[in-house]
Amino acid sequence: MTEKFVEILSIPFIDSNMDEFVNKIIYPRIMNQDKTFVVTANPEIVEYANDHQDYKDIILSADYITPDGVGIIMASKWLNQPLQERITGFDLMNELFQVADRKALKIYLLGAEEDVIEAAALKVKRQYPGIDLVGYHHGYIDIKDASLAMSIAELEPDIILTALGFPRQEKWVSKHYPLFKKGVFMGVGGSFDVLAGKVNRAPVFWQKMRLEWLYRLIQQPSRWKRMLALPRFVFKVKRLRKKVQRS
Repeated sequence: MTEKFVEILSIPFIDSNMDEFVNKIIYPRIMNQDKTFVVTANPEIVEYANDHQDYKDIILSADYITPDGVGIIMASKWLNQPLQERITGFDLMNELFQVADRKALKIYLLGAEEDVIEAAALKVKRQYPGIDLVGYHHGYIDIKDASLAMSIAELEPDIILTALGFPRQEKWVSKHYPLFKKGVFMGVGGSFDVLAGKVNRAPVFWQKMRLEWLYRLIQQPSRWKRMLALPRFVFKVKRLRKKVQRS
């Protein structure tokens, strides 16, 4: 299939919907054992990438960057290149779990606190008995240490989910990618906390009102500094829109 990308503040996002992305792009790559690096990027990640060239280089090395965050979808509309829909890390993770459950795929979970990753792994085993969960490990690691990555690579997982938070999760993938012969690699931020029940995801009403970010901020007030990236992102996109309109 022909893949289309939309560039927002120099970051190219895949223009797809969840069903198409999972079943027509990612699943065939898993079956072909093509190594695949997926980044789910929200405005915070775009802002951080544009402020840190080393991280931006890693992001741009990914095979696919999906629009995680309503701010990305809104920005695409402002720039008259509307993306089809939001593809969040949490939702994509769950879609991959369903595929893995049907096809008995191997999955490895890396990240979060020890009690959280154990609870998340237990939930995966209970909810998706067809998955071959080959291992899991907490996120309190030296991301430069290759020993853990080598032990994971020996298990030959089909899907490796890293919940180390950005930029660490993408840096871990980039650093150790060459050690693996196959696998879909994706950073999922705080998704294991939600999976384990430690943090609640915003109810559907909040999501539909595009206020999921506010719900998360209420639950985790310590995120307020990170949220400052959103108004900066909006300002830059609107400034870019004016340039596009004038040209």
